[in-house]
Amino acid sequence: MLLALFLLAAVPAPGDAGVPSSANTEPEPVAELTVPPAPEVLLTGWSEAVERLRARSVELRTALAQLELAGAQGRLALAPLLPTVSASLSLQERLAGGGGSLVVEGGGGGGINVGGGGEGESRPTSPLLALRASASQSVLNVPAWQQLSAARARERAASASARDTWRLLVRELALGLVSVVAAERVVELNRMGLEQAQERHRLTVEAERLGSGRKLDALRTARDLEVARAELLSSVESLRRARAGLGLALGADAEVGLAPGFRLDGLSHELAALCRPLKGESRADLVAANEALQAAEREVAGARAAYVPRLGVQSSLTALSVDPGVARVSVWNIAAVLEVPLWDGGVRGATVRAERANLDVAGQQLESVRRTLDVEVEQARRGVALAEALRVAARRARDAAARTDALTQESFREGVGTSLELVQSAEELREAERTLALRELDLVQARVEALMVEAACPL
Repeated sequence: MLLALFLLAAVPAPGDAGVPSSANTEPEPVAELTVPPAPEVLLTGWSEAVERLRARSVELRTALAQLELAGAQGRLALAPLLPTVSASLSLQERLAGGGGSLVVEGGGGGGINVGGGGEGESRPTSPLLALRASASQSVLNVPAWQQLSAARARERAASASARDTWRLLVRELALGLVSVVAAERVVELNRMGLEQAQERHRLTVEAERLGSGRKLDALRTARDLEVARAELLSSVESLRRARAGLGLALGADAEVGLAPGFRLDGLSHELAALCRPLKGESRADLVAANEALQAAEREVAGARAAYVPRLGVQSSLTALSVDPGVARVSVWNIAAVLEVPLWDGGVRGATVRAERANLDVAGQQLESVRRTLDVEVEQARRGVALAEALRVAARRARDAAARTDALTQESFREGVGTSLELVQSAEELREAERTLALRELDLVQARVEALMVEAACPL
């Protein structure tokens, strides 16, 4: 008896047999999932997008700060080769002790004994005002010259790197705009596809109500309707992510969209006005890698030059306040200084070794940039022709899918076609429409890539 009750409980009710009709009880998606909210920022044209990028790009500001840092380091490297002048002024008063002499402290830690002077001579004043000045000039300093050459190469590398950063930012901006346009186009197509799926479902439901259709036809179009709705939901989310990515690139804390009048037709001309094509020149990233290699070579030479003696000239002067009179120069000398490095615990040898390793790294980075550049140029040149061929193929497929769908709907209305054919032709048409829209925008992206891969964009 218990077994019989269990089996009866397991048998589904007549209304639950076959395919469940849960679509009538499931809640509909919230409006913001099917209709994207209006973006807070709308771009009206390419020039506005470029100005926002120039003003708010974190990457560009970082590159310019690195360029400023390289310039400051270059100036620091020049300092050891320029004259150094210093002066100190002191005021002294004797508090205790007799005698007529006073010791004036010198800059080298020693002192100058100032006599009281004989009868009729000028005597130091009390309190005593003393001025001490010194100057030095490097005559032979090979490591400093090599470091200056390396610093200037680093500055040129930073300048080229900043230009390449700007080129990449402009490229990403153009591709971001194309991505937003593509996402908007896909949302529009999916919304049209959803409306068509609703119309097909209404057609089959009406046929079933009149007795000329089957329950299976209504279930198939209901499934197709849910597939179309899911595609719309997915495309809306992709659009919002594309807008958020564009906003992030432009330094906005919100989604950035395109105004209704924004068009991509003249994008290639706008890019050509902002960035010029290379004519036998090296691209900025290759120039930066070359300059980094030259800087590494100079730094190796500078490390080796640390074994070379250094020659310099120094001069010092001391002036005291006297009475009667104003001042008297008590000491003024000049000296030639030769510095001969003998032993530093192995610092110079380790420095040479480290700079050689840095030179190896710079050489490998240059080779990597050169190889990557060759591949990018080759791919970009092929990309335009490939994108054009795919666009032509997608247009032909869309036209064939549209004719097939029209004939299938006509056959279904006449009672010849099946609902399965109706659903399949609708899915194929939606997919063909999306593919054609994406292929057209892929062609725009390919042209942008081909233009920017061999371009120079001045800051």
